[in-house]
Amino acid sequence: MGFSDEFKSSFDALKDSVNGANGHYQVWFTLRGKGKALDKHYPDMNESAYVDFFKAINIANYKMMFVEIGCIFDTDKKSHRFRDFKNLLDQQGHTDLVEMAEEKIGPYRELVSNLLTIRSKLIAHKEKAISPQELYRKHGINPYDIGCLLNDLAFFMREVEQMINGGASWSSIGPTDRWEQATWSMLKVLSKGRSS
Repeated sequence: MGFSDEFKSSFDALKDSVNGANGHYQVWFTLRGKGKALDKHYPDMNESAYVDFFKAINIANYKMMFVEIGCIFDTDKKSHRFRDFKNLLDQQGHTDLVEMAEEKIGPYRELVSNLLTIRSKLIAHKEKAISPQELYRKHGINPYDIGCLLNDLAFFMREVEQMINGGASWSSIGPTDRWEQATWSMLKVLSKGRSS
């Protein structure tokens, strides 16, 4: 059975957003997460020649992570969104993948809802009288949980891609830590340059 243009464009849009969200998350979390780069590379990142770059990168990756997650789970029916993609899979006769989506992504429903609330109140809009820390506490946002959601989404999208391509996965989609590793590599070069 061939795949409709709607199915292919929905897959491509979601794949790009899953990769984007993962990339932004991994760079941000590597630079800012507990037990990550701040512990070892704070002097490098705080160097006057680079500190503004790292401030901008942290803000940009953090916000774009929420934007891309918002694209994946958008509530606007005009958008390519995960909910509609599952329906397209079902229409194409791939109920096994729909069941896999429910099994792997279904448990994150509350987290997704909370992430969309944060995106709406702090990222897409700057609501008055909203304290970011109180909002995070109220909605229980944990960076490790976000990473698990994105990793499971990447796993699922790779499974779909392999189904589309008869077992092959030709793109960069799938669980990986390549953005984290690239961030560590850049920090090592920066540190080496400062000490030489």
